[in-house]
Amino acid sequence: MPERSVLDIKLDRFFELLDTDNDGGIRESDVVSLATTLSTAVGAQDPATEARLHAALGAIWSTDLKAMDTDGNGAIDAGEYRLGVRRSLQTDPHGFLGRMGTLMQAWTTLCDTDGDGVISRDEYAAMYGNTFGVPRQSLDEAFTKLDRDGDGVLSREEINAAVLDYFTSDDPNAPGNWIFGPA
Repeated sequence: MPERSVLDIKLDRFFELLDTDNDGGIRESDVVSLATTLSTAVGAQDPATEARLHAALGAIWSTDLKAMDTDGNGAIDAGEYRLGVRRSLQTDPHGFLGRMGTLMQAWTTLCDTDGDGVISRDEYAAMYGNTFGVPRQSLDEAFTKLDRDGDGVLSREEINAAVLDYFTSDDPNAPGNWIFGPA
């Protein structure tokens, strides 16, 4: 069996996050349910922000993910997902990364519970600890790697850079590898 690349490992990690019912396949219900799951996990109080995240997740489903179900069984398996993301990055890199950036901005806006326009260490920990059960110590390490300028918060620019790293880089030391917790 060939060795998996760094990008394959990251795509498999994101696949696991999207497969919210852990049945080995991503369906539309998995993807769009993340908005409510995340909103509940961080105690968000703004329905409009949750609606924007829901819309961004729906756009990812309809524009990118749905077409990845190449065998037509109604679910995207891990292999279809890896191949589909790589194909999207080859055929429409700006569109795909733009939609992922929009998704992450909606995601982080929902998690910016104090409304200061950046993600603090505690907000980041709540975002992934409460949603995906990642331990705080692991999230603190991830946050430190993502905070490229060391100012103690994640700016929109740092989040965008992390998204770009996550979906395009095979560098095992890219800071963006940590955007969804430990790499």
